[in-house]
Amino acid sequence: MQLSWRSLHSVIRFCPVRAAILFALPGIIPLPGANRDCVIRGVEMARKLDLDACRPEPITVAEKAAVLQSLPIDGAVTQLDNGERRKLRAIDAVLRGRRRMGVYEVRVIAVAQAWVGLHNRTVLLISLPALTVLSSEELQALVAHEIGHEYIWQQYAAAKTRKDAKRLRELELICDAIAIATLTRLGIGPQRLQSATEKVFWYNRERLGVPLDRGNYPSLHERRQLIQKMTRNP
Repeated sequence: MQLSWRSLHSVIRFCPVRAAILFALPGIIPLPGANRDCVIRGVEMARKLDLDACRPEPITVAEKAAVLQSLPIDGAVTQLDNGERRKLRAIDAVLRGRRRMGVYEVRVIAVAQAWVGLHNRTVLLISLPALTVLSSEELQALVAHEIGHEYIWQQYAAAKTRKDAKRLRELELICDAIAIATLTRLGIGPQRLQSATEKVFWYNRERLGVPLDRGNYPSLHERRQLIQKMTRNP
């Protein structure tokens, strides 16, 4: 059977804001040996961390080529209108800010769910519904969240393996904290992360129902509280 984004997506559990490991493809790219001082254990540590000093090294050219070669050839969206292309250009500022311009391959894909996800530290996936319903700054906010996943990539994979829902929720909030720091640096209001998360949640809830793995993700209230706390006490 020919592999496609649509067929891959059919075996993924629906969740409101998809992040980190999206597809059950072989060859997950691990992080190189990390500085112990850069291991983020909680949200408060993420808030104080020097994100530039702890930035993960990009995967190698050969690893990136292997990941790209493994991607489905069907389902990528290439015909976009001017507004959609403008939104995609807007994420360049976030990628440059965290030195991920050219590190990630950006793909728009045709699936029913609204989400943004990072596959194998290589491919930034944006679903067409997400590109449609989100504003440019909201899309920037979710991209900033996905970049956050690189900082806790191994921890997230380990928590997924042992089915540690509590730790997965904590790691998602860590990614939110990293996203807020990124947005603040760029002069983008952290509230855009809140509105993006809520838009995506309700879009998917109304069309696809309750997520099967909702226990792995913090509630909208928890995310809203974090944004308010970091905005008040940067």
